Amino acid sequence: ALRYDDNQAFGDEVTGSLALGYDLDRHHTLRASVGTAFKAPSFNDLYFPGFGNPDLNAETSETYELGIRGQYRTLFWDLAAYQTDIDDLIAFTLQDGLFSAFNVDKARIRGIELAAGAEIDDWTLAAALTYADPENRSGLNAGNRIPRRAGQSLRLDVDRELGDWSLGGSWIAQGYRYDDAANEQRLAGFGLVNLRAGWQFAPLWSARLTVENALDKEYATARFFDGDDYLNAGRAAFVSVHFGQ
Repeated sequence: ALRYDDNQAFGDEVTGSLALGYDLDRHHTLRASVGTAFKAPSFNDLYFPGFGNPDLNAETSETYELGIRGQYRTLFWDLAAYQTDIDDLIAFTLQDGLFSAFNVDKARIRGIELAAGAEIDDWTLAAALTYADPENRSGLNAGNRIPRRAGQSLRLDVDRELGDWSLGGSWIAQGYRYDDAANEQRLAGFGLVNLRAGWQFAPLWSARLTVENALDKEYATARFFDGDDYLNAGRAAFVSVHFGQ
């Protein structure tokens, strides 16, 4: 893949990616990839009253990944390791007495992801575990974790087919994170339960009900500048109707 950006404020940028896979045998595939990215600050990042920073630079990055996958008749597993090196990472925190967007000169995110799943009769089971090390690599806060990024996450999915009906649920957990660059304001980890149900009520027609944060968990992934937690949405339900294959 290849992409060209012509940004009036931040100049020209060419980014792209290259990926290669190799079948070790019938069931196992080795893969490697490399990619670059470019992200210009948004209008709010630059100019939102009391928050924007008009001196922000654009963010650029390079990512490398190596992975291996096992695919069998009724189950799979996938293991991947990656590293992203970022220049001028756009982050948000309290700095020099002001809460605003700012650039982290050098940042590095290393991680490893393990996923597995199986189909057993009418059941579909899946799990994904991620460990990440999002590290500030420059300035007074070098060695600290990048603000508002969790180091661990876990997702478990269970779904069941019942004729024209389907039922399922997910448990999503994330570890603690810090709200500030100095890593002094710690935000607790949390776990959420999401539920879903589907109904194929006519040929090519289906309806779906999704309940997010079904247990109405109170949690925060950021804080206001005054120190109060910025709470995420509570329980929410969505209904949709779909036509097509």
